[in-house]
Amino acid sequence: MRVISGYLKGRRLFCPEGKKKGLRPTKDLVREAIFDALRGWIEGKRALDLFAGTGALGIEAASHGAREVVFVESDREAVNSIRKNIESLDIAGRCTIRKGKAEKVIETLENEEFDLIIADPPYDYPGKKILYILESIAGLKVAGEEGIIVIEHGNREKLPEVEGLEIYKEKHYGKSAVSFLKIVKNEKDSGLSGQF
Repeated sequence: MRVISGYLKGRRLFCPEGKKKGLRPTKDLVREAIFDALRGWIEGKRALDLFAGTGALGIEAASHGAREVVFVESDREAVNSIRKNIESLDIAGRCTIRKGKAEKVIETLENEEFDLIIADPPYDYPGKKILYILESIAGLKVAGEEGIIVIEHGNREKLPEVEGLEIYKEKHYGKSAVSFLKIVKNEKDSGLSGQF
């Protein structure tokens, strides 16, 4: 497994040996598509990688110039892999790891205002928990006013509608779908819909 794009392109990523079957890293095609859509915009931004796993998505954000990346992961071996990855790539100074379940950690992030929030929950992750995370992002102002939320999910699943958030783009890749959401400021100004 390697970094797909940005200045760290081609660098190797470590994955916990005993957990390879349990982890579902984002496919290279999907990672590339997400960061093609964000290219140029992400530089200097603050990113949050929920359900980080090996940290691949957050590391892609760092590779594209994000000034800070916060990784959220509950599995101890995965956390150790993230730590190993960010140290080997010499980006540890821009990265923070918060160990815990995404729905619990999100409650501690009120008004932290991330520019980019990436979430790749397991496909069997309960819909009510996804709803809770999205409601928390909107209600606790975890995303800044110009923030973008990117959620990978099964292509047969629809994301729940959440007041204050709007899906402005969705792409399908085999069994995966990626939804891009934005903060809806008011009825006249819906923000980023034409940007990507």
